[in-house]
Amino acid sequence: MLDNRYQTLLVLVQTKSYTQTARQLFITQPAVSQQIKSLETELNVELVHYERPHLTITPAGQELAAFVQRVQVQAGKVVASLQHPQAQRQLTFSTTLSLSEFLAPQLIRLLQDQADYRQVTCQVTNTQAALTAIDEGTSDFALIEGNFDKTRYDYQIVREEPFVGVIAADQPVAHQSAVSWHDLTAYPLLVREEGSGSREILVSLAQAANVTLAEFSQLITVNNPAAIRQLLLRGAGISFVYRSVVADELASGQLKVLPLPAGHLLHDLDVVYARDSVFAANYQRWARALGNGTAR
Repeated sequence: MLDNRYQTLLVLVQTKSYTQTARQLFITQPAVSQQIKSLETELNVELVHYERPHLTITPAGQELAAFVQRVQVQAGKVVASLQHPQAQRQLTFSTTLSLSEFLAPQLIRLLQDQADYRQVTCQVTNTQAALTAIDEGTSDFALIEGNFDKTRYDYQIVREEPFVGVIAADQPVAHQSAVSWHDLTAYPLLVREEGSGSREILVSLAQAANVTLAEFSQLITVNNPAAIRQLLLRGAGISFVYRSVVADELASGQLKVLPLPAGHLLHDLDVVYARDSVFAANYQRWARALGNGTAR
């Protein structure tokens, strides 16, 4: 295990305060400063830059603190499994809202069939919260479709999923052979909330076509894919979603894919987990099973 100086650095990076760090660790403020200086001297790297009253964590300090946190989380999981080998196995994963509609249920069925877990917990949240849960060890891994720092986490691509524009089949534009983005601005746009991975992708697509969301006749923000699906069926406007979210409605002919000239975007769906995780082989195996259709 790492010595106490590394824990002090981790808390200092979190608090950005010598005083709060000392209070949280029940040591004196000079002791915090001495531990950080000792670590910097040993490593020959500046970890903290302090010019009263401003404290700045250097990039090296940030990277080392992230490593310490990963080590602590992984060590805790390994030690727990060694101390209680016969305990009921538990697994917690996070998923973004869009992927909870189709990919998370497939994963849960896969875990029921192929893994020996007594308790499985699925946390539906946004991308950033899912990543934070991995960092803090409250989630073992996450299903993510949004953008994330690929240098900070390890990941396995499940598959590429079409991200498509859709509309109710009884709308005139659904039967045109081709439409432009400017044609679509005449319709209300049903869009996910700020911060969602789906909205980020939509904004990028629109920008590539020199269109902003503000140009649509009406902007309706809904933070639930199921509600957006129901609004689409009622002819409330157009939306952009992962094809699997509306697969049944497309198959039944209730919804149609908008015939945009550039077609649709293929976006990666990922299983994301802590770097150097001792359980990486499991996560990779499950991701491959999801991607090749082994999961039901």
